[in-house]
Amino acid sequence: MADESVEFNIEHFNKIRVAPAYMCAKKRREFLHNKVNKLPRSVQNKIIVLKNIQLDYIKLEEQYFQKVYELQCEFQDRCQQLNDQRQSIIIGAAEPPAEEPNYNNVPQDLKPDVLTDRDCALLHSFYDGIEENCKGIPNFWLTTLKNIKAFAVLIHERDEPALKKLKDIKAIFDKVDSFTLQFHFDRNRYFSNTVLTRQYFLRTTANEETPFSFDGLEIYKTHGCVINWYPSMELTQGFSPTFGSDLQSETFDSFFDFFYLPDARLDEEENNKLRDMDFELACFIRDKVIPRAVLYYTGDILDDVHDKKVICLHHLVFDEEIESEGSVETIENDDIDKYVSQTADAY
Repeated sequence: MADESVEFNIEHFNKIRVAPAYMCAKKRREFLHNKVNKLPRSVQNKIIVLKNIQLDYIKLEEQYFQKVYELQCEFQDRCQQLNDQRQSIIIGAAEPPAEEPNYNNVPQDLKPDVLTDRDCALLHSFYDGIEENCKGIPNFWLTTLKNIKAFAVLIHERDEPALKKLKDIKAIFDKVDSFTLQFHFDRNRYFSNTVLTRQYFLRTTANEETPFSFDGLEIYKTHGCVINWYPSMELTQGFSPTFGSDLQSETFDSFFDFFYLPDARLDEEENNKLRDMDFELACFIRDKVIPRAVLYYTGDILDDVHDKKVICLHHLVFDEEIESEGSVETIENDDIDKYVSQTADAY
C-alpha cells in the first residue's frame, strides 16, 4: 500500500505544477537562486548585466524619493496654515460664519435603506448628545479615529475619556530625513503632557548589503515619548481582582502604547513585519488622516484598504482574514501533497 501511495503522489505531481509563487518566501528564494545558478553561462552573464542595470535604476529611485521628501518639507508650511485654521474651528477658538457648500453635498452611492435599526442599536455613536450652541466640534478627533478600523481596534473603552481631550494631530517634517507625529491634548486628569510624540527616522538610500530590497523610503529607527501619568491614572497599567480580596497588577492594552515603543533599531529580520506595519500606520496618519480628517469624520471617505488589516496593539500583525488569505498564497513544501490531493479530482 505504501508503494501505491508513492506512485499515486508521483503521478499527480507529473500532472500538476505548483508555481514558485505559492512557496514560502525563504524556500522560494532558495529554489529560484538554485535554478538561476544552473542556467547556461551565457544566460547567467546576461542576468548579471541586467542586475547591474537594476542597480543603476535603484540609484535613480533614491534621487526620486529624496526629491519627494524635500517637496513634502517644502509644502508643509502651506498645509499647516490650513490645518491651523481647521483646528481653531474644532476647538472652538474661532466661530466661522455660515457658508454654502462648494461641493456636491449628496453622496451618489448613499441609499436610504443601507442601515437597519439593529445596526444603529449596535453602533456606539459619538455624534449623539451634541448641543446646538456647543463650543467647536466635541470629540472630533476621537470620533474620526474610531471611524477608521486601523485605529478603532487600538482604542479601548478606558482610553476614550482621555482621547476626548485630543485637540489636534500634526505631522512635522524634519530636515534630517525624519518626521514626527504630534498628538496635542487639552488639560486632562490622566497625564500632564500637552503633546505626545512619535518620531520616525527614514532611510532614503538602499542598504549596501541588500540593495535590491530597496522599495522607497523606509523606517529604520523610531523614538517614542514618556507619558507623565498622574498617580493612579495610568491607562496602560492597573489592578484586577483575584479569587480572594487581593488585587494583582496587570498590563492593559491601550491606544497609548503607541508612544511607548523603545528607541530600538528595526532592521532585524524578525522585526520586518512590525517595522512595515508600523510604518504603514504612521504614513496613513500623516498622508491620509491628518489632511482628510473631516472626510473620515463625515464618512465621505472610508478606509476600505485598511478594513482588511487590524493593527494589533503590541505586534501590528494581520487579522484572521489576512492570515487565511496568506495561507492560500503561501504553501510550505509539506503542504504540497495536500494541495495535490485536493485538486486530484480535476484530473
